[in-house]
Amino acid sequence: MNAIQHSRWVIVTAPTDRGTDPRDQVLGALSTLRDRHPDTVFVTAVLGGSGTSVTTALDEAAASAATEVVVVSAQTVLDRKIDAWFRRVIGHWLREHSGERIPDVRIANPLSDTANYADLLDAAICGPTTAARTTTAPLTSPSWDEVPGFARHVMVCRGPRCSARGGPETAQALDEALEARGLGDDDVLVTQTGCLFPCSQAPVVAVYPDNTWYAGLHTERVERFVDEHLVEGRPVTEWHGARR
Repeated sequence: MNAIQHSRWVIVTAPTDRGTDPRDQVLGALSTLRDRHPDTVFVTAVLGGSGTSVTTALDEAAASAATEVVVVSAQTVLDRKIDAWFRRVIGHWLREHSGERIPDVRIANPLSDTANYADLLDAAICGPTTAARTTTAPLTSPSWDEVPGFARHVMVCRGPRCSARGGPETAQALDEALEARGLGDDDVLVTQTGCLFPCSQAPVVAVYPDNTWYAGLHTERVERFVDEHLVEGRPVTEWHGARR
C-alpha cells in the first residue's frame, strides 16, 4: 500500500531564537490539532538553539512533496526581533531553493493577534494555579564552585543565521567525532551558543582558551578540526575567520 502524502505541513517553532525544541511542551496541543486536521503534518523546530532548525523542517516538507507550509511561532506576545528573524531565515531558504519545486511557505500571524487570545489568557488565570515557594533549588551549589577541568571549550554558534546555514549539522558531527575518539566533557567541553556575531562566516565555531575562531566549519571539515586542533593542538589556520 502506498504511504499517504500530506500536502500541508505546519511548523511550530520555539518562542525565542535561543530556545530548545518545544515538542514536549506542545505535545498535547499538536495531538489535538492532528485529530482536527488529519490531512496536515505538524512538526516542531527552532529558530536558533538546539533542536531541528526551521530550515531543516522546510527541507523535510519539500522532500515529502508538501504543497503548503505554514510556520507559526509559539511566542504568545509578538517579539518583533524574532518575527524579523523568521522572515529572514525563511527568505534565505527560499533563495537557496530558487528554481526548485518547493511548497508555498506562509507565516502565521502572532498568537496575540488571534480573536481567541483573550480566551487563552482567561483560561490561564482562571484555571489551576501553583503557589510560589521558597523551597526551590538555590542559585548556587558546591558543584558550581569551580571551573571544570577541560582543556578546551568549543562554542558552536546556533544563532538564527548559523542554524540556517549548517550549524546543527556541524554540532552533531562534532559530538560524533569527539565520542569516536573517546573525548568527553573533561577533555573538550562543547557548548551550543546564541549568536556569536560574525554571521556572514557561518557556521561559526570558536575555541578557547586558544582564542581561535573558525569560519565555514561545515561537517566535512569537522574530522580534521578535531584531529589537528583538539587532539594535536594545531589550529587549522586556513579556516580561521576574518578578524579586525
